[in-house]
Formats: sequence, C-alpha cells, structure tokens
Amino acid sequence: MKYLEAFIVKFAMIFAVLFIVLGLAYGVQVFEIFIISVILSVVGFVGDLTIYPSTSNKVATGGDLVLAFAAVWLIGLWMIENPDFSLVMAAIYSAVLIAAGEWFFHIYLTKRVWKQKETSHTTTHDEPRQS
Repeated sequence: MKYLEAFIVKFAMIFAVLFIVLGLAYGVQVFEIFIISVILSVVGFVGDLTIYPSTSNKVATGGDLVLAFAAVWLIGLWMIENPDFSLVMAAIYSAVLIAAGEWFFHIYLTKRVWKQKETSHTTTHDEPRQS
C-alpha cells in the first residue's frame, strides 16, 4: 500500500508540473498531459525503485531529469499535433521542474516508504547507500 501511495504522489507531482507548463503555458490538452504523466510516472517509478536505492539522490535526480526531458519531447512529438510552440523548450522547462520535485520525492521515499533516517541531504558524502 505504501508503494501505491508513493506512486500517486509521484503522478500528482508530475501531472501538476506538466499541467502548469504544458497546459497553462502552452495550451496542450489535459488528455495529452494525462497520458504523458502516466507514462512518465510508471517509467520513473520503476527507475526510482531500481536505480535510486543503489546510487545517490543526485544520480537518480539526474536520471529523472533526462527521462523527463526525453519523455515530454518524444511523447509530445507523437501526441501533440502541429504544436505552435517549441516542444524542446517545453520539455526543458518541464524536466527541470520535475527533477526539482524528484529530489524531494526521493527523500520522501527514503523517509516514509523505506523508513530510513539517513537521506542524501543529511550525510557528509553523497555516496550510494548500503542495502
């Protein structure tokens, strides 16, 4: 149940960012934002559960930045018909904001889902955690 809650938190964060950037700023339809959010959330959550525990918050957030950019850009090319804006710039803005949210989402995973006291912002070195 805690993983379902974490997934919902991740999806809500991604949907909110994409709604603000793509929906309000660029006029993309909500259905397209929803589809991009679902795909990005599923792929990103799998990455969070596999990559983040064996690396650091910095590495996982960097991966999320690249994933968010690629997903918004490539899925946007596929779904958004004849955009009258730069999809690359929209993807960059979205990726930066999503990555900022992912930094805090990883801390949420560490503290609330995995119940660990140590987080990357409280250690002296940003090294991989021991499982």
